[in-house]
Amino acid sequence: MLFFITGTSRGIGHALAQKALELNHKVVGISRTQTITHDNYTHITLDLSSVSQVENFKFSPQESTEDIVLINNAGSLGEMAYVGMLEPKPITKTLNLNVISPFLLMNAFIRTFSNQKGHKFIINISSGAGKNPYDGWSSYCASKAALDMLTRVAHKEHQIRNNTNFTFYACSPGVVETQMQKEIRQSDSSSFQLKPKFIDLFENKINKSPAQAAEQILSLLDQKNPKDIFVDFWQG
Repeated sequence: MLFFITGTSRGIGHALAQKALELNHKVVGISRTQTITHDNYTHITLDLSSVSQVENFKFSPQESTEDIVLINNAGSLGEMAYVGMLEPKPITKTLNLNVISPFLLMNAFIRTFSNQKGHKFIINISSGAGKNPYDGWSSYCASKAALDMLTRVAHKEHQIRNNTNFTFYACSPGVVETQMQKEIRQSDSSSFQLKPKFIDLFENKINKSPAQAAEQILSLLDQKNPKDIFVDFWQG
């Protein structure tokens, strides 16, 4: 398989790339910084919060017939504050990173590889926050809800076209010990009422590792025609 993975510099994206490489796949990492060196790894330096940079990005058509995977993993919690107390620029930056860039990459990916032989997977990393309102998380919740709907629309469009060469997933990996979790635990309690719950998850070692999350996410590639495109690994 050939993987395109965003946010490979750390966290889940880094773990996804490492796991795919361990399985002898080829990986193209897309992020601002490169932290992986491997014969089968290619890095593309791109600021995914910059819409102009992502608009100019192009996928290269492939001559092989192998399966191709796009994993939109890069994301940010954004500024944690109540609506009315947020600064304008963080709102724009978070939505650019969490929604606009994945949308642009999906559009370019489908356009480039629609006639490519082999199966194509698009996995959008979502969150339970896209389905449930969390105080202080307006940018994150709204962006993940939008990403879920984008996944649903793209899936429906391919059903209408009877195109079975694409599989779409919106995957919620659960609580994974990443930089985002550290930000949550260090946040102002007045801006997030559930902060004690996340501290408790960490102290009781409930959080899964990025490697565990990566293994679960990559297991989705075993199904090309899933019954449900929404997958929640919260308890897994």
